[in-house]
Amino acid sequence: MTTSKNIEKFLLTEMGADVGKQSLDPDEDLLDQRIIDSMGILKLVVFLEKAHNIKVLDEEVVPENFQSINSMIKFIEQKTVQK
Repeated sequence: MTTSKNIEKFLLTEMGADVGKQSLDPDEDLLDQRIIDSMGILKLVVFLEKAHNIKVLDEEVVPENFQSINSMIKFIEQKTVQK
């Protein structure tokens, strides 16, 4: 499963159940659409850390890194290059 599909599946099953969506556009603003909120970001951080073997620092928990699936992929790629 691709990183994009993995994140999408997590979002739809863990956070998007009440929004009635079957899929998400990779550039969709997840915060603006209220698919994720501040608590959702915390769940997402834990998921991404485990799924991609990365450590998300407190200062990296900003909307820009979690606003869309594509922004998360970019963030993960940056974190894995830093290892």
